[in-house]
Amino acid sequence: MKTKLFTLITLFTISLTSFAQVPTAAIVSVYTQGVKISPDMAESLMRIEVTKTGKFNVLDKLDMLEVLNENQIDVSNCFGKKCLTTVGSQAGVDKMITGAIENLGKKIVITVKLLDVKTGNYDKIAIEEFINLDTEVQTMMQITMNKALGIENDPELLNNFVYFNQPPEAPITYIKNNGPRMGMSFVGGDMGQVLQNPASMGGFDATPIMTQIGYQFEGSYLSAGNFQALIEGLVFLTGIEQNMFNPSLAILNGFRSSKNGWEIGFGPTFRLSRIANGYYVGDVISNDNWRLESEWRVPANLDTTSPWGGYLDNPHESYSRMDSRGVVKLQAGWVWALGKTFHSGYLNIPVNAFLSYNKNGHFIGLSMGFNITKKD
Repeated sequence: MKTKLFTLITLFTISLTSFAQVPTAAIVSVYTQGVKISPDMAESLMRIEVTKTGKFNVLDKLDMLEVLNENQIDVSNCFGKKCLTTVGSQAGVDKMITGAIENLGKKIVITVKLLDVKTGNYDKIAIEEFINLDTEVQTMMQITMNKALGIENDPELLNNFVYFNQPPEAPITYIKNNGPRMGMSFVGGDMGQVLQNPASMGGFDATPIMTQIGYQFEGSYLSAGNFQALIEGLVFLTGIEQNMFNPSLAILNGFRSSKNGWEIGFGPTFRLSRIANGYYVGDVISNDNWRLESEWRVPANLDTTSPWGGYLDNPHESYSRMDSRGVVKLQAGWVWALGKTFHSGYLNIPVNAFLSYNKNGHFIGLSMGFNITKKD
């Protein structure tokens, strides 16, 4: 009984060992054309990516050189099936893996070939076209190798790098500047003057230079190569240090270079302000001549031509403008912004200059922020 049990355990162990055996593979002769990496470097990249998949026991580079030297085999031009089969037989591996990295103008084409040493035929040939980014060749090799071995690729990687003859859908950005913002702004025009006026004249007894604090949200709707098209939302509170609560929202269409960090944006801005209706006395439109409509009180009975009581109609043209005695209303404007994102490791530091304006005045300012981007 014990003998039978021992035999069964032994057979089961042998079966598991056989089942778990991983095929062996060697990498040689990766052809390169028009790219910044050498064939040896390309071969090393391919060896790294094959090893990372865990699909094969990959023959080490030095072990492979030993086999080639012992058998006096020159693999500098070993790209065909016959040569690859010979090298694979001498190395004693199950599979030979080779390929090519070629620069074809606007795109980089990577080819991966898996050859079965026993049959001398290719099991799989995978070809993938990418946008021309020399610095991302290893990622491109990873995508192509996964395709050749039947491993699902990350959709984000495909959207970022795979070459399409049309703009990619739902792209992923390289720089993400979601995060806090702070800055300073100068308020000019009529708004700047009203801010400085005393409260008795509808002003705010404030200076036209104010701090801003807020948050930026953004999303990318187009990403191709080093170019990103963005929708950005910025929420700010202005003038807190002067006991003012002036919230604003800007919605920008932005364009950014992921290569150097420069960006430009433009779009509408919305601000909550106290607005009052009034008029200007005299012929000159100035802050000294500003009056509220409620201040017009000319009794009609002082006018001999008016037989009824009450007040005369205000003959002055009516205006709406910012006034501390008014009611809170939503005001619209337009904003232009220009900036650059600086990097320090994983830290992004966006710096932007902006101009926001409407018919009542303008804001000119500088803002900066920070966020941390972690790469997978």
